[in-house]
Amino acid sequence: MTTSDAVRDRQAAEANAHFFAWLEKMRREDPVSYNEQSFQWSVFRHADVTHIMANTDVFVNDMSDITPPQEDYDVFFKGNIAAMDEPRHRKFRMLVSKAFSARYIAGLEPKLVRIATGLLDAVGDKEHFDIAADFAFPFPVAVIADILGAPHEDAHLFAEWANLLHASNTGVEGHRATAMRLKSLNSYMFEQIRRRRAEPRDDLITTLVQAEMDGRRLEDEEIVGFAGVLLMGGITTTAALISNIVLTFDRFPELYTEVRADRSLVPQAIEEVVRIRPSFSNFVRMTAEDVELGGQIIPAGELVHVWISSANRDTSAFQDPDRFDIHRENNRHVGFGQGIHYCIGAPLARLESRIAFNLLLDRYRSIQVVPDADIEFLDTSDMIGASRLPVVITRD
Repeated sequence: MTTSDAVRDRQAAEANAHFFAWLEKMRREDPVSYNEQSFQWSVFRHADVTHIMANTDVFVNDMSDITPPQEDYDVFFKGNIAAMDEPRHRKFRMLVSKAFSARYIAGLEPKLVRIATGLLDAVGDKEHFDIAADFAFPFPVAVIADILGAPHEDAHLFAEWANLLHASNTGVEGHRATAMRLKSLNSYMFEQIRRRRAEPRDDLITTLVQAEMDGRRLEDEEIVGFAGVLLMGGITTTAALISNIVLTFDRFPELYTEVRADRSLVPQAIEEVVRIRPSFSNFVRMTAEDVELGGQIIPAGELVHVWISSANRDTSAFQDPDRFDIHRENNRHVGFGQGIHYCIGAPLARLESRIAFNLLLDRYRSIQVVPDADIEFLDTSDMIGASRLPVVITRD
């Protein structure tokens, strides 16, 4: 096969095509399904997915009742905003939002541009490099470390902890390894909090320590948990989004050229990438009571996988949903969630991806995934993206 043939084949076949074909099949044939091996439910249609997101009193986040107690996990989940239900979720979100406001995020832009520029400067004159390992992953690692006020030399720890939420912990040894890494993360964050109380700095940990609403301040365990969620949820997801931008535009080089010529298209192009390849493939809820959904009765206490990657491609919600359309109007995807649990880090993810994409457009006339490259994809049952993505670039 010639290089041009390989390029045409790659453009014809979407990355993770088998996974998206499975989602389509489940939407059509078994939209509310039960897996007898895992004893869990799955929901695939847009209407059912958004129904679950809207009914947070029935489909709950807090699963502490079915989670075996363990000190380090308990510390982490005390500030895990993604695992809270009302009214605790609303109060906690209002408190941390004071430290994670839209104004604060917007003010980070100059610093983030410097970080991303430095990473691409390090790539230098290379025509071939791994854009996931050299740019997409280290960029959010450095951003989160900087936001939290961590020393530069600790970035490798953040890179290790970033995968905690997504690493396999099957078996005794896997569970023990995850617990040990979580313990080291908790210890590190407690120490950072102690230092900020003694010597405040211009960083997010200090802001969280000082945040107050109605006379209440965050407990140390809550700060540790929130910082841990920010670290683990804000690194891998953003890295996946950047890799998905590259993977998607690799199939449509003419659209890359169009966006390069008209940067006003960048934000909506990113939203379309989030729709068609959301970083989080699904999330899990638990039923608080018996509920009927899609003609099925789901008993109380059951786990339900909510496939946002499927909802974003439902023909009932999007016209020609498998088509990548950077001019799509009213793009109401659920890639960042919906309702009260809308991703608190979405503004940061959008800012990072916009900066990253614009810098790539600035520097490279084209970015192509290496034909027949050995791409390492994330596990689509959890996330969509690539952890290894060799590319070849051309400059003006």
